Amino acid sequence: MSRESRIRILVALDGTQPSEAPLRQLASLLMAEALEVIGLYVEDEDLLRAASLPGLREITFSGEQAVLDAERLAREIAGEAALARAAFELVASRLTSTGATLQYRFLVARGRHAEELARAAEASDFVLISRALRTAGLRPRFGSSFAELLRQPKNVLVVNEPWDSGSSVVVLRSSDEALRYAERMAESEDLRLVVATPPGAAAPDLPEGAVRRSLPDWQEETIAELCLREDARLLVVPAATDVNWAELLVSLMDKLPCSLLKVA
Repeated sequence: MSRESRIRILVALDGTQPSEAPLRQLASLLMAEALEVIGLYVEDEDLLRAASLPGLREITFSGEQAVLDAERLAREIAGEAALARAAFELVASRLTSTGATLQYRFLVARGRHAEELARAAEASDFVLISRALRTAGLRPRFGSSFAELLRQPKNVLVVNEPWDSGSSVVVLRSSDEALRYAERMAESEDLRLVVATPPGAAAPDLPEGAVRRSLPDWQEETIAELCLREDARLLVVPAATDVNWAELLVSLMDKLPCSLLKVA
C-alpha cells in the first residue's frame, strides 16, 4: 500500500476500552501518509425502546431484579459514551510515532447498532472492533451483530483477546492480499506464520520461515481448533465471497481463541 494514500480507520466502541496496541500496529502496517481515526459509539435505540416498555425488569449480576428505569438507562448510556470518548481521545493522541499525519474525531450515533456500524463503515477503509475479553466472562454483542458489516467489502480487525497473547499468525490461504497482511503482521510482531490450506490444495509458495497446515475442512470448529493448537494471536481470512462464507466469519467471531482480521 502506497504511503501517498490517505486511510480512514473506524474504531467501534461498545462498552470496552479502545485497544491501543492493535490500533498502533494497524496504523504502522498500513503505511499511510495521512491517517484519520474515527471513534464511534452507538446509543442503542432498541435498548432504549425496550426500557420504556411497562413491566420490563432488570436482572443484576447478583441475581436481584428491579424495574428498569428508562431515564436512568439513558443517563448511564450517555455516561458510557462520555467515558468512551475520553478513552478514545487519549489513545488516538498517542499515535504519534507511526509517521503519518494524524487526525482523529469521535462520533455518537443513535439507532440500531448493526445498522449504524455498517453505515459508518461504508465511508472507512478499515474497521477496528474491540470486544470484551473472554476472560472477563462477557462479550457485549455476539458475532451475529456484525453480520452486515462482515458482508461489506471492507477490511475488519476484531480484537477478541489481549493483543499481546499468542505466538503465531494463522492465515487461511485463498487470497494473496490476506497472505501479505499476515506475513507483515507476523514479521512486525516477531510471530510464527502458519498458512492453512483447504483439502486437496496444491502446496503454495510459502514465505521464509512459514509452515503449512492442511485442514480437513473449512468449518468454524476446525479453524478454531487450529488457532488454539497454534497458539494464534490473529487469524487472517480473505474477503467474504458469498453468503455462506460471511456466515462462517460471523460464527468464527464467537468461537475463536484469538483475534480476527478479514481482508477485503
